[in-house]
Amino acid sequence: MIQDILRNFYLRIPGNNFMKQYDQIKYAFNTGAIVSFKEDCLRKILIHSYKQVPYYSTVFNKIGIITGNEVDLAKFNDIPILTKEMIRKNRQEMIAKDNSKRRCYYISSGGTTGEPVTLIKDEHGDLWSNAAAQYYYKDIIGIDELSAKKIFIWGSERDIFYGTLGLKANILNWLNKSIFLNSFKMTMEDMAKYIQIINIYKPALIRGYAGSLFEIARYAKKNAIKIYHPEVIISAAEPLTKEIRDIVESIFGAKVYNFYGSREAGGLAGECRDGFLHTFPFNNYVEVLDNDNQPVGEGKRGRVIVTNIHNYSMPLIRYEIGDIAEVGPERCACGNGLPTLKDITGRSIDYFVREDGALVYGDYFTHLFYLKAWLRKFQVIQEDYKKITISVVLEDKLDENEKIEINEKIKLVMGQDCNITWKFVKEISRPESGKHIYTKTLIKR
Repeated sequence: MIQDILRNFYLRIPGNNFMKQYDQIKYAFNTGAIVSFKEDCLRKILIHSYKQVPYYSTVFNKIGIITGNEVDLAKFNDIPILTKEMIRKNRQEMIAKDNSKRRCYYISSGGTTGEPVTLIKDEHGDLWSNAAAQYYYKDIIGIDELSAKKIFIWGSERDIFYGTLGLKANILNWLNKSIFLNSFKMTMEDMAKYIQIINIYKPALIRGYAGSLFEIARYAKKNAIKIYHPEVIISAAEPLTKEIRDIVESIFGAKVYNFYGSREAGGLAGECRDGFLHTFPFNNYVEVLDNDNQPVGEGKRGRVIVTNIHNYSMPLIRYEIGDIAEVGPERCACGNGLPTLKDITGRSIDYFVREDGALVYGDYFTHLFYLKAWLRKFQVIQEDYKKITISVVLEDKLDENEKIEINEKIKLVMGQDCNITWKFVKEISRPESGKHIYTKTLIKR
């Protein structure tokens, strides 16, 4: 088929072809060398960080983890836990000096702390993240994601701002047999249309935000609309609660698999058929630690600490991502030997509600505040249908033009008569859970 031929040609283009990385992962598994593979990658990123990243040069000298080109991994646990505050204070010293040789780009992430931080990622790291996803789909849940027909129920600011995904995105979606349904803003008519598209296209795989999948399933149930049953559904980006899983599986007639990742490090873990999340040590080294920075055992909960072993532009070594996880069994009944997590506690995301019943995904507002140099912390609260309050802790002088742009983009989805109030505060309090709430609606549905 011409579509498959063109897709395979596209994947052979440098920068797109992650099958080389996937083959390395498979070879490591087939030869029983996955642990040594991870440790070899870990040594390489540590040596690179020592030689090219000023921050780590200082830190590693203090603990003596590197001598010449030799790494003493026994001292890995002596490396201080990296926090967002530490990144903010040492950001320039954390960027690799040889970055000019890489294709890099900026991202912003806040996680559960509520304090966005700007990071740098590169093409090399993305290839490994894509290879990890390919391994998960093909070797853990048994679906060839590359060739499968799939629908993504995901968010896109561009689609809302400009009314199009762009020619390149549309071509890539066609090559990858993908249909993209924007869930940042969903009216009742949108959800009816999305269900119709699913029924006509008949995808093997549907992937979406947990909340978006839930809202569409709830709409279908309320209106007694049947939905085509895909082979699998992948829930991502926010916690997959039992309530969400039950209704989505019931309405879509397919098992829901939980995928755990982050903007900073890409894929971290994916759920198997037996309900445990297998971590991907060939992409990220994941630790679960208690408050004394000691590993917790099976059935115990702790802080998730991540070392990305392939992002050489701005290495994140022993980075506290802001989530809490419960450690699963050392051996899973599904037969896959990768380490497991039983549960992840991340940030929950509300849908804002318009007076006409349309839903606007809370992360739409979060994205508006990314990569803002003047911002330290923020929170967006929907007080009423036409009233939104934004609380901001400033890092630097406010950029008035960016404030105006944010207001315009909020009114674009909430209505031009939406009343937006900005409050500049010294601190934003957290709930008892300790996890910062970025967006919240006070409207009950």
